[in-house]
Amino acid sequence: MQVGRYEIIDVIGTGANSKVVRAHDPMIGRIVAIKLFSPGLAQGAGRDKFLQEARVVGQLSHPCVVTLHDMGIDEATQTPYLVMEFLEGQPLDKLLGKGSIPLPRACAWVGEIASALHLAHRRGVIHGDIKPANILILDDGRVKLTDFGMARLASHDKKDTPLLGTPAYWCPEQIIGRSQDARSDIFSLGVVLYEMVTGKRPFDSDSLQGICTRVLSSKPLPVSQANPSVPTAFDSIVAKCLEKDPGHRYPSVDLLAAELYPLARRKPSGQPQAHTSTFRERATRLLRSA
Repeated sequence: MQVGRYEIIDVIGTGANSKVVRAHDPMIGRIVAIKLFSPGLAQGAGRDKFLQEARVVGQLSHPCVVTLHDMGIDEATQTPYLVMEFLEGQPLDKLLGKGSIPLPRACAWVGEIASALHLAHRRGVIHGDIKPANILILDDGRVKLTDFGMARLASHDKKDTPLLGTPAYWCPEQIIGRSQDARSDIFSLGVVLYEMVTGKRPFDSDSLQGICTRVLSSKPLPVSQANPSVPTAFDSIVAKCLEKDPGHRYPSVDLLAAELYPLARRKPSGQPQAHTSTFRERATRLLRSA
């Protein structure tokens, strides 16, 4: 099979409205990852919106954001697609299937994702679908944020369907249909951070209604109670991310990253120092370059 000029090799993963394939670019001679969307996404007014969002994604150049090489709509099938760098690694949700993540490593990874979001937020773009499946852990330990295909210009948010994303990681304003902004991504990132450290989602349920009810009204068990090895100081960081009122959350992701610096360098009891000793310097450099 072929899409545009790209020769499809195999399927990497599938989602509700898209799939990702590994492909060969004969013009450059490199392997790429291509995200294929439903043809209906680019019909009528949707065509301009897809192209607009793809252009926005293409401008987000950051070490912790998967690079977008190309975009297009296949003439034969009318399939919209995004061509991205191909990376060896696995999504965070697969790692979480094996258990929780040590606190220093979780703080380092989330801090670096925060630096990527800092760049996007400064340009008026929210991700809108922060979840473990969209966080790629490379084989060399680096972290990359993927799937900015759901990103929208913050100023246009009210015009979009509110329930985009994955229910367990929705923020309250997303559920009730209010405008979202950078603080909405912070809430979802807080859910991911909670799950990384405890191995459990803070607002889980067997039904969509149950999840929404918990997001809107319940207070999750403090992290240090769900995982006694975590210091109680960490509770307030996660709790601030998960505030129901956006005005009570961190006003920006760089402030969240700053809170995670000391914990990313923390040495777990009885274990050798994690490879996060230079995290503060690295994250500070990423934030300043955004």
